[in-house]
Amino acid sequence: MSTTEILNELAKMTPAERQEIAKRLAEIEGGAIGLRSHGIDGPEAAELRGRLECFAEEWDSPEMSVYNDYDAARSNL
Repeated sequence: MSTTEILNELAKMTPAERQEIAKRLAEIEGGAIGLRSHGIDGPEAAELRGRLECFAEEWDSPEMSVYNDYDAARSNL
């Protein structure tokens, strides 16, 4: 989705919807996601972290940065 398309969609949203988007973007930029707002409590988060830990080294590798903008990279194929 292009920047123009995103701005057009934001213009159609209510102030409450825009506020929710801003909140979620802040979570992403800060590297933290409010798991409780997604219905995940402490024990579930710990269990999820344990299950995903085996992927951490590969996921954090520099080669994975290509997926940061996957749609744009795919359009160049």
